[in-house]
Amino acid sequence: MKLFRTLALVFFCLLLAALPGLVGCAGGGESDVKEIKYGWLWDFTGRAASAVIQTYDGFKDYLRMVSEEEPIEGIKITLVTYDTKSDASRVPVGYQSMKDKGVDIMSAAPQDTEVLRSTFEADQMPFYALSNIISMIDSQWLTSLYGPPELQITRLLKWINENWEDYPTKPKVGFIGLAGVPFYESQRETVQDWISARPDQYEWLGAEMAPSTTSVWVSEINKMRSADFIFASMSGPPLVSLTAEARSRGYEGTFMGPSETYFSFYMLLRAGVDPEDLDNSIAGTYTPWWGEDNAFMNEVEEYAQKYNSQAEMVAIRQGTGQFNGWAAGMIFIDAVKRAIDKVGVDNLDGIAIHQALQETDMTQPGWGNPWKLQEGMNYFAQTVRLVEYKSDIDNWVAITDFEYPPSLN
Repeated sequence: MKLFRTLALVFFCLLLAALPGLVGCAGGGESDVKEIKYGWLWDFTGRAASAVIQTYDGFKDYLRMVSEEEPIEGIKITLVTYDTKSDASRVPVGYQSMKDKGVDIMSAAPQDTEVLRSTFEADQMPFYALSNIISMIDSQWLTSLYGPPELQITRLLKWINENWEDYPTKPKVGFIGLAGVPFYESQRETVQDWISARPDQYEWLGAEMAPSTTSVWVSEINKMRSADFIFASMSGPPLVSLTAEARSRGYEGTFMGPSETYFSFYMLLRAGVDPEDLDNSIAGTYTPWWGEDNAFMNEVEEYAQKYNSQAEMVAIRQGTGQFNGWAAGMIFIDAVKRAIDKVGVDNLDGIAIHQALQETDMTQPGWGNPWKLQEGMNYFAQTVRLVEYKSDIDNWVAITDFEYPPSLN
C-alpha cells in the first residue's frame, strides 16, 4: 500500500508538471510562487470556436515548452477561460466573472473589446489579444498580435486596382457579411467608404448583410452574381455554406477577405467545400503560413508535432491557430521576463506585463515587420501580404510580398 501511494504521488507530480498553466516553479512551496492569471474571454463552443480553440492550444503549447525547457523561477501562469458562445450578452458577464477571479490581464475577440472598452479602461484592466478592430487601435489598455482586418481589406482593394486590366470598364465589387456584429459591419464600412472615395476605379454593387444563422444564400448570390469580386466577411459555418452555394449556382468571380474570414476558419472551409470551389479566393494576412522554411515556422512545426498526434496535425495545418498562439506566447513570455527584470517577481502584475508588452521589440523570420509598436498602433504585426488558393496544389500561394497597407484615409 505504501508503494502504491508513493507511485500515485509521483504520477500526480508528473501530471502537475505537464500542465500548461505552470510556467515556472520556485525552490520552496506553493506560497513561494507568484501566480499570474491570464483570462481568455472567448467563444469556445459557438461559431468561432474552431479558430479560438486552435489558437488557445497553440498558446498553451508555447507555455508548455517554456515550462519544460526554460521555466521562469517563482512564476505560475494560469489560463482562466470564459465561454462567450458567440453571444454578446455574455461578454459583460464574463468580464465580471474574470475580475471576480482576480485575473491580471485578459484577452477577448475584437468586437468584444469594443463592447468592454469603457469598462476595462476605467478599471485599468490590460487586454492582450490576438486580433484587433479599427475602432480599438487607439486604446492604450489593449495590445494585440496583429492589426485590424480593415487594413487587410484596403490592401485587397488596392490590389484590385493594380491588377484590373479591363479599363475603361470598372471592376464590380460587392460585399456579403453577417449583420449586427460590429466586427463585420466595420469591414463593410471600409469597403464601401474606400469605393465611394474612388468612383472612377470601382463599380459598387452594394452590401448584403445576413443574420449569423443564415445557411441559405439564394438572395445574396443572385444580387451579387455579376460581381467580379465579392468580399466575404463572416466566420465558420456561414462561410462554408456561402462558398459552396455560390459555386453551385455558377458564380465564377473572385472571393476576397481578411485572414479572420479565410485562414481562421480554413479547416472548416476546406472540409466543407471542394478544392475547385476555393479557386479564385484571395486573402489578406499578417502572418506566415504552413510549409514556409524559416526559423519561426520550423520551431512551430517541431513542437506541434511533439505535442500533438499526426491525426491532430492534419487539422492544425489547416488553420492559423497554432502559429498565432505560438507567436502570442513568445511575445507574452518575453514581456513577463522583462517585467520581472524591471519590477521583480513580488511586484509582477498585469499592469507591469502590459507596460512591458508596449516596449516589445522582437524580430522573427517569416513575419513582415519586427514586433514593435509604432505610434498610433497598438498591434505588433502591421504588414500585409496577399495569398491565393490554388486547387492543383491544395494550398495557399503568396501573390504579393509583405507591405504596409494603404491608409484608411
